[in-house]
Amino acid sequence: MGAVLMDLATQIDQLLARHVTPGGPGAAIGVIQGGEFIHRKAYGLADLEWGTPLDPDCVFRIASLTKPFTATAIMMLAERGALSIDDPIETHLPWWPARGRRTTIRHLLTHTSGVWRHDWDRELRMTRPDIRTAEILPLIGEHEFEFGPGAAYRYNNSGFLLLGAIIEAVSGRKFFDFLREAIFEPLGMRHTGELRYESVTPRRARGHVRGRSGFHNARPDGEMFSYAAGGLGSTLDDLALWDRALREHRLLRPETLEAMLAPTVLSDGSAYPYGFGWGITDDYLGQRICHHAGGVSGFACQMLRLRDLDLTTIVLSNLYLFPFDQVNRGLLRIALDQPLETPALTVPTVEQLARCTGTYIGEEGRPFEIGAGPPWAALGDDRLCDPADPEVEHRFSELRDGVFQRLDYVSPLWPTSTWRRATG
Repeated sequence: MGAVLMDLATQIDQLLARHVTPGGPGAAIGVIQGGEFIHRKAYGLADLEWGTPLDPDCVFRIASLTKPFTATAIMMLAERGALSIDDPIETHLPWWPARGRRTTIRHLLTHTSGVWRHDWDRELRMTRPDIRTAEILPLIGEHEFEFGPGAAYRYNNSGFLLLGAIIEAVSGRKFFDFLREAIFEPLGMRHTGELRYESVTPRRARGHVRGRSGFHNARPDGEMFSYAAGGLGSTLDDLALWDRALREHRLLRPETLEAMLAPTVLSDGSAYPYGFGWGITDDYLGQRICHHAGGVSGFACQMLRLRDLDLTTIVLSNLYLFPFDQVNRGLLRIALDQPLETPALTVPTVEQLARCTGTYIGEEGRPFEIGAGPPWAALGDDRLCDPADPEVEHRFSELRDGVFQRLDYVSPLWPTSTWRRATG
């Protein structure tokens, strides 16, 4: 066993060496099997100005990894009979203007509510970066719906702010107090809670971003990205306690957790692989996985939990846009002894790149730029990848006038997203 663990540790060290720049920010890595860490180590610096190394005990902002906690709190209240997930919002928030639409707690949990997304409002972000949650909540009700409840999936932080307000209304406790009393204290999660920029937090990792000239200290985000949508800080050890409690059903009944991990059925009958606060992957390396990621100024994280094996991987980074997904897939492959079989890669020709390059627009209006420069490798005439991560493919189709019109972004853990070539 010692030799096996040594080999695992060496492999993980080599994996992280490819992603952590010497003298730069890094990540705390946890691999948990059977309730015990088989790898627990930090890489990189916690604070570039002081040259302080990261430590496995460091506290990180976990951003949207807060959402599974919010969803669990809702389901705990549901098990107590204090609410039903099919209650409309106004049952618990009387001020909510229904406007002829029955928007339920279930819709909020599954990102299918269609309510206005405050953090997508560029004018609000630019003019009111420090707007308080109490001010955001009524604004959500004043704006038009993007679509009818249940008609589509659109990741929605506003919905989770509303869930936080519902937890407060139903429990009579402040959101973070309820989490502390119902989850953190009973589980011994002593280093998890609301993480505010101005608070003094021992062993906190400082957030960083990568700029053109190197690394910089990250600017603090306001409450717009906080509260029940992304306001928690935590550690590897505390998240391991959380994982154990979920697996041992100490917070929720087995049938409740299974309901949380069922795909969401939309009004047209199609299913989307997101449950109540958890993303769902049916088959990666032969395993069913539930997962959630988080990203906010200065931080990035992801937690993967295998559903049929007692194995969990955690990546907590103090670098915005750290490649947590690629690292976590690498951790799973190492832990499961399933090394990546690298496909045949070739250098794309000038003609291939000319057909692919350009700006593509996603379903939500965001641009995706495919440039002609490195690091592209070709998997075929109509498929490109980063040679450092060939599991993620960019598939091109609908050739017209010498260029592809459609781009499908295909990643093992996430639903395929489609982008169309920009016109004009």
